[in-house]
Amino acid sequence: MNAKKLVTAQGIEDLVDATTGYTIVGAASPDEAVRIFSGHPRLGLFAGNSIAVLECPPPPN
Repeated sequence: MNAKKLVTAQGIEDLVDATTGYTIVGAASPDEAVRIFSGHPRLGLFAGNSIAVLECPPPPN
């Protein structure tokens, strides 16, 4: 597992999760982003594989 840290106002601690990477995609809506990934081949590689779709706000000006 890759080294990960969780930084909060209370301090820093080790973070253990299954996230191995991320991809930023442009989509008209969160539902469209879900459709983009719904047939992704990685979903079938191992039992329990998943893809989290998170909406990101635009960067500040």
